[in-house]
Amino acid sequence: MGSDEKRNLSYLTSLFFLQLSSNMAAAAHLQSLKEEATCSICLEYFTEPVSVECGHAFCLSCITQCWEGLKANFPYPQCRETSQSKTLRPYRQLGNMVEIAKQLHASSNTPQEENLCREHEEKLKLFCEDDQRPICVICRESRGHRAHTVLPIPEAAQEYQDKLYSHMEHLKKELKGLQEWVEEESRKASELEKESMSRILSTRGNIMKQRESILSTFEHLKQFLEKEKQQLLSRLEKEQEEKMKKIQEKLTRLEEQQSTHRDLITELERKCQQQDVDLLKDVKSVLRRCSEVKALKPQEDAPGMETTLQSTTRHAHLQEKLTELKETFPAEMDWRYMKSFEREVILDPGTAHPRLIVSADGRSVRCGARAQDLPDTPQRFTLYRCVLGREGLSSGRHYWEVEVGGSRDWELGVCDESVPRKEEITGSPEEGLWTVELWDGKYKALTSPPTPLTPRVPPRVLGFFLDYEAGRLSVYDAQDRALLFTFPGAPFPRTLRPFFWTWSPEGGLRILPGAGGD
Repeated sequence: MGSDEKRNLSYLTSLFFLQLSSNMAAAAHLQSLKEEATCSICLEYFTEPVSVECGHAFCLSCITQCWEGLKANFPYPQCRETSQSKTLRPYRQLGNMVEIAKQLHASSNTPQEENLCREHEEKLKLFCEDDQRPICVICRESRGHRAHTVLPIPEAAQEYQDKLYSHMEHLKKELKGLQEWVEEESRKASELEKESMSRILSTRGNIMKQRESILSTFEHLKQFLEKEKQQLLSRLEKEQEEKMKKIQEKLTRLEEQQSTHRDLITELERKCQQQDVDLLKDVKSVLRRCSEVKALKPQEDAPGMETTLQSTTRHAHLQEKLTELKETFPAEMDWRYMKSFEREVILDPGTAHPRLIVSADGRSVRCGARAQDLPDTPQRFTLYRCVLGREGLSSGRHYWEVEVGGSRDWELGVCDESVPRKEEITGSPEEGLWTVELWDGKYKALTSPPTPLTPRVPPRVLGFFLDYEAGRLSVYDAQDRALLFTFPGAPFPRTLRPFFWTWSPEGGLRILPGAGGD
């Protein structure tokens, strides 16, 4: 053991015996003992102390961390000297003295003299409310305290402990509310992000579909649509960023409130566990901090958090502008657009009423004089003279044409594929049919109630344009390209089928070849 180590150990030993022999100087010596038993790096009691060549001692982990990565010139943190080698020696005697110092320090945390009046050396039995400190019975009779409110220490401690518990419970409730609020705001942020992304994707999709359908005919609209698309998406993204920023600011404030509440609750819990005199120390300061804490209320939204209508208004403006531009060009625009979705429609003879005769190619149907001998399957109409298209329509846009010629009575359109085949049905969207008819010389759209139609001339070919996602069916006079009727947009419930009903034997109905036909 080096001379410096012996000197340090001798000093610690002397301090230890002085601690035992001198009550008057115990506090000062105990503090010195603690300083000598403390590592100069971590400023805590030594853990696995080791000595180095300069004579100083450090925790093994502290000096190892200081030298980490070094291969030469190892510095000593306390004296700033250096060494060329890592020479560390266990300092077991110092470790033993550190344990003794810890025990002495622990046993001195509640010295008896702290409960004595420094002026009169009497036991502190009373608590002065005005001066917020413990006093003895002699102090109570002095001029300085005679007019003050004084309580026995146990009674005062109980009173303040009740107040501390009350504040602690209140803060716990507020903390719980803050936590619930944070969760709610986080949920709002998540929903807003999803909603904004959906709106952006939907807007992009709609604009691109419009561009694809009319680009070949109206190239001069390209720049306008692109500009409007970018402005609308920019506004949507800006709104998203602003809303997310405000929500994040609110979350930050809420988290700060949570931290403050937790710190106060911890302090109150520690305070409530203290006894009498210790509990009363600084109690008024603690209570004041509790009363100063103001929790944000859930209804206090930050300014500007209300939903804006800028993007919605802008989108509506775009739709109006497109409509205006559309109306400045020939009606050929709508017609070519619809014709681009023309499809082949073939009749399903398995659904045809026994009186209906379906052609071999499935493109025409007429009413026969008598019923045919056909299997009565669940799919076949037996009450009404109807037949359906073979394929179901459950998405996208579709256009087809039906030649009615000189037929006197018919009903055409689309229907829900689950429409009853053996029972009475009423032609209306509520019953799953979107159809127009000619009956007794009058044209009608079978809404509820029916809507009279007044074509310029009796149509010989009807065009049907179905936009499934928009929930709309439009009917045209395909020869003069005039719109006869559009059913109000509403989501279709399920898969649809082209619908055909005919009564008169003359003429019948014929489906004209579509884009995939002859």
